[in-house]
Amino acid sequence: MTDFEAPRLYIEEWMATVPGLDRKRLAERMKVAGGTISKKLARPENIDGVWLAQFATALELSSPIELYRDPQAAVASPESKLRAALLAFGVDKDDLGKAVAVVKGFLDDDGERSAPALPGDRSAPASRRRATEPSR
Repeated sequence: MTDFEAPRLYIEEWMATVPGLDRKRLAERMKVAGGTISKKLARPENIDGVWLAQFATALELSSPIELYRDPQAAVASPESKLRAALLAFGVDKDDLGKAVAVVKGFLDDDGERSAPALPGDRSAPASRRRATEPSR
């Protein structure tokens, strides 16, 4: 067994940002029993991706990853958002620096950036030339 510590979830802090939202109303939004919400919040290690998505939707967040960010904290830098996302997807804390460096390497490499295609800026689909004689 590893000594992995799951990143902290800020579900109750996000609930506090919505006026009048308590566990009972959150349960109504998620269409589950109020006791289910209490059980999940008491044991956040049992919250899987499906539940994260349900919490995010009920709290009107753009992404379940937002649940790992304290809503009271100042707007995070792109690097701290990346770190939070990597932690949320299970990257070990010890490997976090390496993972961030790899992502930065891709972003710093001009050859790896892709520009959005302009409308009508598509090449014609490839077509095979017809052979004059059958292949052998």
